[in-house]
Amino acid sequence: MNPRPYQLAGRDFLAGRKRALLADQMRVGKTPQAILAADAVGAKRVLVLCPAIGRYQWREEWAAWSPNRPVAAILEREPPPARFEGVLIASYNRAVQHQDALCEGQTWDVFIPDEAHFAKNPEAQRTRVVYGKDGIGWHADRIWALTGTPAPNHAGEMWPMLRAYGVVKCGYEDFVRYFCYYDERERRVFGNKRAHLDELRALFAPIVLRRMRKDVAPDMPEISYNFLSVEPYANVDLPSEDLDQIDAEDRIAVAHAKVPQLALEIDECIRGQEYQQTVVFGYHVEPLHALGELLTAADLDVSIIYGGTPDAQRQRIIAAHKAGVCQVVIAQIMAGGMAIDLSAASHGYFLELDYVPGNNAQAASRLVNLQLQEPVTMDVVTWPGSMDDKVQRTLLRKTQAAVFA
Repeated sequence: MNPRPYQLAGRDFLAGRKRALLADQMRVGKTPQAILAADAVGAKRVLVLCPAIGRYQWREEWAAWSPNRPVAAILEREPPPARFEGVLIASYNRAVQHQDALCEGQTWDVFIPDEAHFAKNPEAQRTRVVYGKDGIGWHADRIWALTGTPAPNHAGEMWPMLRAYGVVKCGYEDFVRYFCYYDERERRVFGNKRAHLDELRALFAPIVLRRMRKDVAPDMPEISYNFLSVEPYANVDLPSEDLDQIDAEDRIAVAHAKVPQLALEIDECIRGQEYQQTVVFGYHVEPLHALGELLTAADLDVSIIYGGTPDAQRQRIIAAHKAGVCQVVIAQIMAGGMAIDLSAASHGYFLELDYVPGNNAQAASRLVNLQLQEPVTMDVVTWPGSMDDKVQRTLLRKTQAAVFA
């Protein structure tokens, strides 16, 4: 594997710090940089935490970028042995389950919380297992957090890491009162105060390295978003454009109504050779399964990835996609938006967008291929003039504007 100059710079940034956040934009290649940095500091005992879907991808990356190491181990139901030596990969849930075994008598040379925005809620168990006083971070010589979306909703989501790193001394509520719009009565945060963004960036600066795709691959076009207008087969719509007033049942019904025309669109495009492969993202699994059934009935090779997809099956789907065998990958945004390579396709759809803009941006980035530098096009399926159309357009604007705080 031949690292690019910016990846060597990222390696050196991490290797030169005990506490760091590598926040490169999705698909820039954070995983190889962390592996190279671990080798650079001579780390013998490395612990990687990641979403469950990313464990096998991490194991493959260690084998590719650090071939002289023994094969990385994946933590399953049994606790790790005391004084484990090598690379251990665990899901956040497994880390919570085995926290005592991962901490007692263990000192990790390097601790890598991947998709670190998973540890953003100060009250959540997985946040405490990473940054809490009895957490893994206190039993690690170095902590290198990785995420392309450090604060998906507001700056307060970075407080647990900043507090653990010693960057801020104040409590969570004081932090969000100063940097965010905060409803004291409901204890809800509504975004960042622009007047304090420069001060916030100054706090992050010593520990954060952030590069965008345009910085490392300036000739590569940004992801292009378009709207695919359809007329639903059923006369359904969302009751409101207020995101807080929409029930899941209404969203599912609208997505279901858009499925038949999207299936026709995909069938015609593949048979007309407009593209050979595509990816469809959606939030609710029921409409995605309905789409899969229609496309399978049209004799297309289709696979679905959702929260309940077994790991082994997920790996087979990814391999078939890379090989060009699987024509259509249908994925829930969260299940297919992290730690997965869907870059054999340069075109995709959103049947419906997630309410968290960063999740949409991360999912679309799964199609980016820095080596081929092909432009990626994402079509958002919408019904013009409907409430659903207004909601999808609002969410897409927020997705395109989703930037690091």
